Parts: sequence; structure tokens; C-alpha cells
Amino acid sequence: MSVPLDNLYHWINGLLSAPAILYVFQPHGSKKISDLVWLTSYNYDSTYKLPSAILHDQEPLDWNSYNCPEEYINLDRWKKLNNLEIDNLRFEYSCNFNLKSMILALSSCMYDRDILIHSEKNSEDLIKYQQNGFVGVHYWAHAVIARDWYRFAQFDTRLDAGTQPSHKFLIYCRDWSHRREYRLKFLEMLVENNLEQDSLTSVMHTNSDNVHFSQHRFSNPKFELANTESISQIKNNTFSSATSADYDYSDFIDTEISVVLETVFDDSRIHLTEKTLRPIACGHPFLLAAGPGSLEYIRSYGFKTFSPWIDESYDLETDSVKRLEKIISSMKQIQQLPGQEFEDFLQAVKIIADYNKKHFFSDQFFDTLKSELKNNLDQAWKSVAQSRGKHYLELMRSIRRQNLMHQVPFRREKTQFIRQLRQSYPVDRSNPQEDPAV
Repeated sequence: MSVPLDNLYHWINGLLSAPAILYVFQPHGSKKISDLVWLTSYNYDSTYKLPSAILHDQEPLDWNSYNCPEEYINLDRWKKLNNLEIDNLRFEYSCNFNLKSMILALSSCMYDRDILIHSEKNSEDLIKYQQNGFVGVHYWAHAVIARDWYRFAQFDTRLDAGTQPSHKFLIYCRDWSHRREYRLKFLEMLVENNLEQDSLTSVMHTNSDNVHFSQHRFSNPKFELANTESISQIKNNTFSSATSADYDYSDFIDTEISVVLETVFDDSRIHLTEKTLRPIACGHPFLLAAGPGSLEYIRSYGFKTFSPWIDESYDLETDSVKRLEKIISSMKQIQQLPGQEFEDFLQAVKIIADYNKKHFFSDQFFDTLKSELKNNLDQAWKSVAQSRGKHYLELMRSIRRQNLMHQVPFRREKTQFIRQLRQSYPVDRSNPQEDPAV
């Protein structure tokens, strides 16, 4: 299905306290810096007056993926035919600044800092970006999206069919490529602990990179399989990535509890996607395989989790393999509950799940998401507005050394604009080197 993320991004644009140039990856889901483009058309001659914001809220941040200048320098679409000599100088200067390279190349760079809109916490990559010219703006992007994707679950009476489930656990495990490789280890543990028989699950035996699980080379050797044949016992699937944007009511009424396998797990960061929010929208209790502290993150938005009915100590475990073991242990405790105790357990966690579903679709939750984004955008814009044009001035020095100043378009206007910025946001005179002469 087509996911209309542009509608989301135009909504974000409307929350800005002042105009900015928004950059998005097109097509959506791409991670190539060459696919980082303007959200809408801007008048190129006036873009130097606008700060920039990169919308990187769908995928986890990845500093190393964009830290290879040789991948940027030959991007033909950066070049403007009318100023080839200046363009070459601009490319040479611009290509060394990670994601900021595209902004430096496509605008006149009056602002030294740019907004990076993201959806993660406890992120070492975010720290690197903030140390290198970006101001982070956090919001739970997938929560905004999931409220749209799963909106019919609020009224879907099929989810309350009252049928007798045939499995205890619902486990979606489509792909296991890249940072998702931990899922293979989880499935091995599932089989070893005889939990597979109580689980409705499947997995791609050959992943999206066309690699069979038996041939996979693990980035984290702790996840290497002791018995690859155990994965063969899990049903194969070929679901597309678009299935994340929908829910199958029959899966939820045929199971008691979801075990969510998030994209980011073997990492300190928290980056929760629609995978976490689908069981919430469908009124399903859940366990969550994600970065440590993820349950606390969920609770900070007004949701409840399932302790003491489910042992959630796994959420505090920082060692990834031990966290998997603790999740498996919590599942075993549920599996082994005797008749009436299991019924009491289901009744207790169902009350919490019903509360979470109601909260998910409430105006209060949406207002919380919107207010967080709006407040963070406002603070970021104020910070960016205090930039000093150092990139632009450095580029002008290079142009002056090549005797090309006469070719610079709107040079006087841009110089005057920097002066206006400095008048609006006085520099700290204790460090005059931070504000070179225009």
C-alpha cells in the first residue's frame, strides 16, 4: 500500500514557528543521501534566508552511513550550469559534513546549525549529530502514523469476537536483515524452550537481502545460532514490508498476547515503531523486545504496562542476549500458568490492554504528541536562528582566493542578511573567534 507520509510532513511544516526548508528521503524508506530532497518547491534565490530541517523520523539515525565524502562529491544534481567554477568549490567544501553535506550544497548556508527531526532516545548517533551542527527535535513519529494506519481498530467489532484462541503468543517476525538479526536468536530460543508450539509466528527463511538464514554472518557473534535447524521449524513467510501499515484481526483473536520484535534491539537507543503500537491499537497485551528502557518510554506517554502480571524486568537488562533470555523466561512463566491462574492473568492484563487502546485513540494522547513536537520545534528554531554564517563565510574565502567573487549571485544581499542575524542574536563577545567579520 502507499503510505502518504508527505501529508504528515506538511502537517509538521504547519507547526513550525517560522518558515524552513524541509528535507525528506524520496522515495520514502530510502537511506541514500542522493535521495534527500526538498519536501516542496522553494524559490532557490531566496532559500538562503531559511533554516533547514531534515525529517529523519522513520528510520534510526546512522552517522556512519553518511560519513564517506567520496559518496557525495559526484552527485550531478547538485551542479548548476551557470556557475560551474563556484559549484566545484562549493562541492569540495560541502561534501565533508555528513547529512549536512546536502544542505550545504543545495542552499547558501546562512545558518550553521540545522534541525534534525528524529524519533529516538538514548542515541549515540544523535549525540554525534548534535556535536556537528544539528539541533535534535524528538517526537514519537510512529505513534502519529499508527493512529492513522490502525484507526479502524477503534471500531472493529471483530477484535472482540469472543472466540477461543488457539495460541498463546502472537509473534510477527518478517525480516531479520541488518540490525534485526537478533530475531533469529530469539526464534532459536523459542524452539529450544518449546514455546514455538504455543506461538502463531513465521519468518522469512531468505531475507530481504536474498540471504538464507543458514548463510547469515552475524554482526554480533553473541547471536550466532547453536542449531540452525531450529529455524527450519518456523513457518516460512514472504510478507511485504507494507504489512506493517495494517492489522489482521484474525491474528489477534486467535492469540492471547503479542510478543513485539522491534527493529532496534541490540542497541542502547529506544526507537519504537508501529510494531509496538499495533497490539495497543488492537487491545492486545504484549511483551516488548526493544532497546532497554522502552517500557518506561511507553509509560511516559500515559500508557500502562503489565507488571506484576508479567515479569518486565527484561526491560532493564542492558545485555542483549540476557534481555532475550529474560523475555523467553517471562513467556515460559505465562505458558506454565495452570487453568484458573491463567484465566485470572488474562482478565488482569486485558483490563490494562483495554485502557491502553482507549488511551491510544484519545485526544489526550494526540495532544501530547503534538505538544511535544511543537515545543521541541520552537526551541530548535530559536537555537538555529542564532547561527553565524560561518560556512558561508568560509566558502567566500575560497571563492575570493580564486578571484571569483564577481560570479557570486546575491552576494550583497546575503552579506546584509548575516549582519541582520547578528543584530538580532548578539554574539558572545568573550569568544570573538566564533563570529568572524563579514
